[in-house]
Amino acid sequence: MVREARLQDSKAIAEIIVETWKYAYTGIVDKDYADNLNVQSFIQIMMRNLQQKKETIFVYEEDETIKGFISGKLLKKDNYQCEIVGFYVLPEFQQAGIGKILFQHINKYFSERNCHKMILWTLKGAKNNSFYEKNGGVISHEKLLKIGEKEYAGVGYSFNLHSITGQ
Repeated sequence: MVREARLQDSKAIAEIIVETWKYAYTGIVDKDYADNLNVQSFIQIMMRNLQQKKETIFVYEEDETIKGFISGKLLKKDNYQCEIVGFYVLPEFQQAGIGKILFQHINKYFSERNCHKMILWTLKGAKNNSFYEKNGGVISHEKLLKIGEKEYAGVGYSFNLHSITGQ
């Protein structure tokens, strides 16, 4: 079931971020950075995001366990009206359709707010990039993304929400 995240979900979301980072970006991001990710710091970030409504966050929960989440925000610049900021599914639940459900949910959410074009930034060569391509994403931008003290090749996937949601 997909639902809007609550403040008490912050710890579960933080744990998903840390565990998924170690899986998704192995061989791309400096191993020391991934090894030193701190659940506690992400708890604080998620609590602040939820309290201040910096992002809209949806979680996928099953059997009282949060297995993934997606977050995004509305934009007021460029050709994009919205952006996916965070999108993580625990590695052991990937390939089970959870990502697709979360992705469709946020696309519907943004479409209902008159968004037509969405962007998602990720690292070039990440394991999850094929998911974005299978779901209508097209690489439209490239830039360096600063992670820790280093910069890495990043790609921006553009999505036409009407073609995804069927509107």
